[in-house]
Amino acid sequence: MGPNRTLLATAILSSTVLLSACGGDSDGSKAASATTENDSTKPSTVITSANGSIEVLSNRKDLISGGNALVRITTAEGLPGRIRINGEITQSIPFSTSLTEWNGIIDGLKVGENKVEVVFADQSVLDTTITNHPLGGPIFSGPQVSPWSCNNPNAVDSQCNQAPTYSFKYVPKSELTKWSEGFDPENPGLPSTYLAYDPENPPAPDKIATTTTETGEVVPFIVRVEQGVINRDRYQVMSLFQPEMEWNALEPQPQWNGKLLIHHGGNVGVSYSMGNPPNGDIAGTAPEGMELLLGDSITAALARGFVTLSTAQANLGHNANLVTAAESLVMSKEHVIEQYGPLRYTIGTGCSGGAIAQQHVANAYPGIYQGLIVQCSYPDVWTTAVQFADYNLLNEYFGLQMPSEPEGFLEFFEGLLTPNIIALQWPAIYGHLPINPVVSDLAFFPSADPDQESCPGLNDSTPVYHPTERPDGLRCGLIDYMRNQFGERPPEAWSDNEKLLGHGFTGIPLDNVGVQYGLGALQAGTITGDQFLKLNRDIGGFDVDINYQDERTQGDLIAITNAYRTGAINTTEHLNTVPIIDLRGPDPGFAHDAFHSWQVRARLETTHGHARNQAIWYGAFPIAGDTIFTTEALLVMDNWLSQIESDDTSTPLPEKIVVNKPALARDRCLSVSALFSDEGPKIPFTGNIVFPSPILPGLDLSLLNPLPAELGQITDAVTGQVCGLNLGEAGLPSQILDPLAPITDAIREVQATVVQTRFGTPRTVAGDDITTMNNKCNLKPVDPADYPMNPVTGIFNSETFAEKVREVFPEGVCDFSKAPVGSTETISWLQYGDAHQVVTGGEPLPRNDSPVLGWASKSFKPTLSQ
Repeated sequence: MGPNRTLLATAILSSTVLLSACGGDSDGSKAASATTENDSTKPSTVITSANGSIEVLSNRKDLISGGNALVRITTAEGLPGRIRINGEITQSIPFSTSLTEWNGIIDGLKVGENKVEVVFADQSVLDTTITNHPLGGPIFSGPQVSPWSCNNPNAVDSQCNQAPTYSFKYVPKSELTKWSEGFDPENPGLPSTYLAYDPENPPAPDKIATTTTETGEVVPFIVRVEQGVINRDRYQVMSLFQPEMEWNALEPQPQWNGKLLIHHGGNVGVSYSMGNPPNGDIAGTAPEGMELLLGDSITAALARGFVTLSTAQANLGHNANLVTAAESLVMSKEHVIEQYGPLRYTIGTGCSGGAIAQQHVANAYPGIYQGLIVQCSYPDVWTTAVQFADYNLLNEYFGLQMPSEPEGFLEFFEGLLTPNIIALQWPAIYGHLPINPVVSDLAFFPSADPDQESCPGLNDSTPVYHPTERPDGLRCGLIDYMRNQFGERPPEAWSDNEKLLGHGFTGIPLDNVGVQYGLGALQAGTITGDQFLKLNRDIGGFDVDINYQDERTQGDLIAITNAYRTGAINTTEHLNTVPIIDLRGPDPGFAHDAFHSWQVRARLETTHGHARNQAIWYGAFPIAGDTIFTTEALLVMDNWLSQIESDDTSTPLPEKIVVNKPALARDRCLSVSALFSDEGPKIPFTGNIVFPSPILPGLDLSLLNPLPAELGQITDAVTGQVCGLNLGEAGLPSQILDPLAPITDAIREVQATVVQTRFGTPRTVAGDDITTMNNKCNLKPVDPADYPMNPVTGIFNSETFAEKVREVFPEGVCDFSKAPVGSTETISWLQYGDAHQVVTGGEPLPRNDSPVLGWASKSFKPTLSQ
């Protein structure tokens, strides 16, 4: 602490001015207020409102949780006295940042509204109201998932709360030390980047690696790991830490750069008990210990001075509910700000489910992230669910359902020899090779089942739903986990069990009525008319229990509308407020179809007219694109955000993102483009071997001068990878651009499938476009023009064939030229009631126009509001 702060603190702490009355609002000029009842030590007096303001830095003042908040008091009234909360004098004002500004933590907030007052020497008062919520939640998600099991032995209450714990680890100076001391013979594999650090018995300083942070601090590479519980589930915060120094929000340790990286886990699923915060990389998904080969953006972030955060609730494999994921991130970010200090900006990173978590939360709750690094991405859960449901139905129809028991494999392979449609025709109906559909069934579709035999996290005493044995049991599928958002099914749609119970189950947010499976394949002459008719006659759908039925899946209009409204379907209205770097490997990607990156792009272009806030990095490494992508993307995103941060103009944020886009934040098809990094060359497919710290003797990439990033763009063009080349942005005149367009457009079209493996889905084959946001289509009459005459397909008369189609689709077929049924814009920052009463489908939180300046620098305008 500097001498000026010491003197100010002493003066403040010695101040004996007591807060003697309630005052006026905190928004301006002095004015006389009514005489009020004071505390028992002072007589009644007439008080005035002070000039100035009380700003809450750690969150919106109506979303505070845990009983404390970081505030800023700004005034020209002079030295403040004390703070009173709900009429009780609680504490002295904390340290000053200037003669007119004081920052500090206030605590002792009760659950509900709290009157916070600051009194000055002249008896004038600033006041504000802060609404505090339980640390165990909820703050805006409504009634919480029940039942819920606390599996932490140190829990002090039914909301699993416990005091945080701290541990330490370090990066050894010698890689040999890591290999010799970090290798576990009982769990063979690559050792972790870190070794355990005991502050009571630390290793010698010369055994610990050092790192130079972004702020220029040279510090030992020691990391403190904080683990605790917020919103009934675990969180983890990591930071470079000097054990001999204190760290608090007012005086953070000097190595911190004020930035936060949030990393996420993968998969999709639900749970009814606490989970673990994810670790590891490939954007937060690969297992810990694989950093050397697969890259390590988390360690790279720590080395630069970032604080990192992960939460179990923001791990889609543990919690597929975007609202409770967003809620836990809001509460955890507040905690980081109150314990570590105000943030400059936040970057998200994650693969698969970790990409979904970022993209649908960023759209529904803009401001939580300032930048996204998404890998092997999907846009959301519920349009992807349509794709995977179609896969499942087609797999069932073709006999491609993998058996769960060994004795079923013979029957499985026999079924492949006598399918309704021969195997060579399958890709034309699926949109690509069937490997992704089969893997999706194994990996993701089981989570949809409401009566899983092993419902994750439940204790043995909780009865789980069974359609005949326990119709009143807990329904634990993906749909039912979103009950607050989707709402109940209407009485006219009730099944026998719903009628028996007297209430509807959670509404189904998807539908396949009118979908002409294989239409594109028929029109291309790949399948016959008879095959097309049989497929669509027999494909069927799912009932409310996700069981097969002969009829098509009937979605519930309220649930579908709420899926769009709440952001469960990612309409991308608010994704233009974040820069996005999308990292992608080739298809087949074990259910991670490459087209999803361009699916998000198409949605952005449809909604905003462009997608210049998104860059797609495509590489040859399966799923990930390249093992250096996550680390390199962190550096590029950091640069992108720092340039936005420096832009103090009044330009709207979406425009700032485009204007301040660095040269490296561009589309690319070649990993070799990494050689042209602003910070020096990054060697493709090396993982963490030569970055961030070279381990090969004599290899020091910092000795090489970086080449202009534009050379990477030229390299793409020279090698035919024109996806990274934007001739217009290169400044070429139209006289050159126009003649070249037919050539470059044709090359791009070929690249879409040959290089980038942008294949389709069953819905794009059926006529939907690449945005595939049609969870329930509008219908049109069957049109003979859709079934051209072709002797190869057996269609000799289009009208005659159309009559047969009408028999299969008596109500009509999908008209994908029209907006989807129930589609509407996503409304951001919805709340769903309190712990006891649900607001189904959500209602907007009160509008907030003032930036929450602890969440991000002012340039990002983090209002946490619509």
